[in-house]
Amino acid sequence: MSAKFQKILSSAIRFLPFFILSAGAFLRLVFLGSVPGGMHQDEAIVAWNAFAVFNEGIDSAGNRYPIYMADWGDGHSPLYGWLLTPIYLLTGGHVAPAFMSRLPQVFVSVLTLWTIYLLMKRLFHARLALWSLFLLTICPWHIMMSRWGLDVNLAPGFLIFGLYFFIRGLEKEKLLLLSAFFYGLSLYSYALIWPVVPFILALQIVYCLSLKKLKINLWSLLSALLLFLLALPLILFVLVNADIIPELVLPFMTIPRMSGYRGGEIAVSLPQMWANFRNALSILWHQNQGAPYDILLPWGLFYDIGRIFMVIGTVALLVRLIDSFRKKSFSSEYFLFTQLAGGALSCILVTASPHQINALYIPLVLSQAYGIWFVINCLHHRKKAAAKLLSPLIALTYLICLLLFQKDYYTKYRQIASAYFAEGLEECVDFAREQCAVKGLSVISVEKAAQWPRLLLYTETLPSEYLSSVIYDVPPAPSSFKTGDLLIHTRINYDTLTQNNVYILYFTEMSLFEADFVLTRFHDWCVAVPRN
Repeated sequence: MSAKFQKILSSAIRFLPFFILSAGAFLRLVFLGSVPGGMHQDEAIVAWNAFAVFNEGIDSAGNRYPIYMADWGDGHSPLYGWLLTPIYLLTGGHVAPAFMSRLPQVFVSVLTLWTIYLLMKRLFHARLALWSLFLLTICPWHIMMSRWGLDVNLAPGFLIFGLYFFIRGLEKEKLLLLSAFFYGLSLYSYALIWPVVPFILALQIVYCLSLKKLKINLWSLLSALLLFLLALPLILFVLVNADIIPELVLPFMTIPRMSGYRGGEIAVSLPQMWANFRNALSILWHQNQGAPYDILLPWGLFYDIGRIFMVIGTVALLVRLIDSFRKKSFSSEYFLFTQLAGGALSCILVTASPHQINALYIPLVLSQAYGIWFVINCLHHRKKAAAKLLSPLIALTYLICLLLFQKDYYTKYRQIASAYFAEGLEECVDFAREQCAVKGLSVISVEKAAQWPRLLLYTETLPSEYLSSVIYDVPPAPSSFKTGDLLIHTRINYDTLTQNNVYILYFTEMSLFEADFVLTRFHDWCVAVPRN
């Protein structure tokens, strides 16, 4: 009986990583299209530009196959739009609903979970790999960022893919090409990691060369060449927007000049860097800074218990790393250190909001796992029975936090996020268009807070239609544009309401329309249709 029980227990442990991974996929997929409801304005502009390039090969500024997409003037990274291409193939080129638009982020996030497990198992031990997988699976930040299609949230995953194949490439050199490929693609996910990637790679390459874990040969040189070729368009993009070279327009690609360039936001002075770093530390300590939809209190980025083990893990990691330097021996801890160092670099470059320093979060979760593993191992050498009891106790504490976080996420957070993600606006746009057809009207005026990228997306306005009809307010923001036979005004003049318009407004302004319009409400948004 005892042997049979041991066999069952052994089988259960063997399948535990797949169970955790399945749970992680479920947490990220369930109600994906409705929580958060609607679409964030940045999510909408990414989705619409992908729709525009897929259908006509141009973005909102008319750039043909741009290496960097136009949106609010300073652009956004194109990788998320590229990953949306298979989705638009499935929809026949039509705008994908929120659920499908968010699938690329979910796919990358779940793949990151499994890559973390494989990475930590190869670097350390299966138990530490299991803790790492578990902690990232239930991490509030990772769950929340997995559930909306913000381009910058691809960066942490692609950095981990690059690291995993770098480690694999130390044994099988051909895999260095895959490392270069993923590090190269990461550059197209978020501009802030442009200096982070070469910094991390320099630390890793110098270390591995010094300990003869890496050789300069055909495969390493080809990998370096591949990374350079992938980075070259972005290098040219920087040169174009720094006014060093003119805009480059090629038949298959445009390296555009943005109407706004954010290179000046990068800190160059030590006082500014120190101020940025203190701001990042404040975010990590308080875990309540940023927009209300970035962090859900009281759970923060990592739960309070997570921060305790994070400190323990980081200290233990540095102690072992210093000891390995003293002994001049190879240390797996070094690669966790490089990720932490890269994340720290991003913290000093800009005055951070939570999503801007997201390159730091996965390394911190891994430090958290390292801290738990370290504490259990220390206890195991002294009191084995207590060590065996501590593991399920810690796991249970985290699971209780997860359950409470999930309850708040699908109730409190859903209500908070719906206002910022304009839940109900898509239904308003559809209803307003139907009413225009019924009433024979051709003008829809929309409250400015709706934000024009959502209007472009929900009306499926093609870029050629938009560019031929747009009248700008303050470029690139339009005051009006045409879609089919409809004229869309992106703001409402409340002083001159007319019976010739259908209006889309926020519920707080409904009283202004009650006398002369029929009001139909969708969540916090409302359509006002003329009575006559």
